[in-house]
Amino acid sequence: MKISNEVKVGAVALVTIVVFIWLFNFLKGKDFFKKTVNYYSIYDEIGGLAESSPVEINGYKVGVVQSIDFVDAETGRLLVVFSVNRDFRLPVNTVAEIVPVSIIAGMKVQFVYGNGPGFYEYGDTIPGRLSVGLLSKLETELMPVKDRVSELISVLDSVISSVNDIMDPEFKKNLNGTVANLKTTSGSISNIIGSREKELKESVENLTRFTQMLSNSSGEISNTFNNLSAISDTLAAADIYSSIRNLKSTLENTSSILGDINKGKGSAGQLLTNDSLYNNISHSLASLDELLKDLKANPKRYVHFSIFGKKNIPAE
Repeated sequence: MKISNEVKVGAVALVTIVVFIWLFNFLKGKDFFKKTVNYYSIYDEIGGLAESSPVEINGYKVGVVQSIDFVDAETGRLLVVFSVNRDFRLPVNTVAEIVPVSIIAGMKVQFVYGNGPGFYEYGDTIPGRLSVGLLSKLETELMPVKDRVSELISVLDSVISSVNDIMDPEFKKNLNGTVANLKTTSGSISNIIGSREKELKESVENLTRFTQMLSNSSGEISNTFNNLSAISDTLAAADIYSSIRNLKSTLENTSSILGDINKGKGSAGQLLTNDSLYNNISHSLASLDELLKDLKANPKRYVHFSIFGKKNIPAE
């Protein structure tokens, strides 16, 4: 049996339409080949929840938001239909909570499991609630920061105004002059360094050689310090402090003796301070000198020698 071209074109168009419908619904989160059931919730506000938003249990996606419609125009309450995998059963008292995905990713539904007893039947209406939005949380938490930023901006504005008042034409002119002077100074320093580059290099080399010399002589320096330490130990062992104390005591005694002599105490003091004793000694020495002169001039008067016997010496 021969199939006409019109039938072939119609069949291809029908298959294309079916695939397009399936793909469109699949992209919206509806899979006709997957067994799902519906649950319902009523909200006073959904906070931006949209169709095809994910439905999760403990962070795992189990379905999508199938549709959102008004319950009635008077109250403005909204009926939300959830298409959920039928493999999941929802305990009684489970709550369909609308929570933010992120700042830019919109909202989602999170099933918060209840504690029963029993389970909801397919097609039941379960309680729903809207959690505090992420933006509301951010606004609440960032409000103090916002106030501080506003105050900081006011302070910065005042500072900028003050800077503008300071940066008058005269100040700018002086500042430009200062910058020019700094540039000239830096150029002069650069020229000086360039002209003295050889001397600077030599100084650095001399410093390096001196450092190297100290490093090479570290052993000798250590020996010198060891010798100084030995000398100091020897001086400490010699008890030089006791010797100094004895010398001080001796000098004090000597000073006391000289003081007594100066005051005329003792024989030495009398000799130095008493004129009569000096005069007596002088007279005695003069008499002794006359006696010696007379003894020399008249020895017979004092010394007699006789071989034959004693001879009378006539009295003078």
